[in-house]
Amino acid sequence: MNLNHKLMIAIVKRGFSRPVIAEAKKAGADGATIVYGEGVGRNEKPTFLGLPVTHEKDVIFIAIDGKNEAPVAEAVSREGKLGKSGYGLGFTVHLSKLLGVPHLTQRPDDRRKKKGENIMENALHEFQLIVTIVNTGDSQKVIKAAADAGAEGGTILNGRGTGVNEQQTFMNFTIDPEKDVILTLVPSSYTDKVVSSIEQAVDLNAPGRGIAFLIDVENVFGVNHSSLDFK
Repeated sequence: MNLNHKLMIAIVKRGFSRPVIAEAKKAGADGATIVYGEGVGRNEKPTFLGLPVTHEKDVIFIAIDGKNEAPVAEAVSREGKLGKSGYGLGFTVHLSKLLGVPHLTQRPDDRRKKKGENIMENALHEFQLIVTIVNTGDSQKVIKAAADAGAEGGTILNGRGTGVNEQQTFMNFTIDPEKDVILTLVPSSYTDKVVSSIEQAVDLNAPGRGIAFLIDVENVFGVNHSSLDFK
């Protein structure tokens, strides 16, 4: 059975996550996970007096029942001041499966019409999230390549990963190569151009350089004047 599980992702200024989550819970969310990252947007200055500036962000992952999407989005937007220049934005994606939240496992998929017709399109694919995973140090190449192709900004998360083409041990010690995960939200009409630009900038086809994939986005909120800046 197709279930109406949603993943809401809100990118907010550092320090805003706890009050945002508190309001999201009041609106029907069960909880959230916070990941720390860096944001680069068109309206932000990347340097100050010649030194690089880090715009620290909180990236909040919230699993919700689809029926609560609108009130949770409104609460997150209000408390996080999303839509105000420099504060952030949010979006939701549909989850094909959700584990660890028992009371949501029997929820029917409300996106289907009562007569059993196919899922309504209603702008499900107007935006796409490009997720690019590269070696640490290559993230700025990804951000620049995406911007050159028309993207408004991106958010960088730090992680670790091991690929089949990377050495996994050194003198019997396991090594987890450091990775950067870059989230780039773009209109679907920009996707091919942005992905191609990223692919060429970091040579994703070469072994061990990284990967990229696309996620269809259902709803975007907190966007300021139609900008897709992750602020």
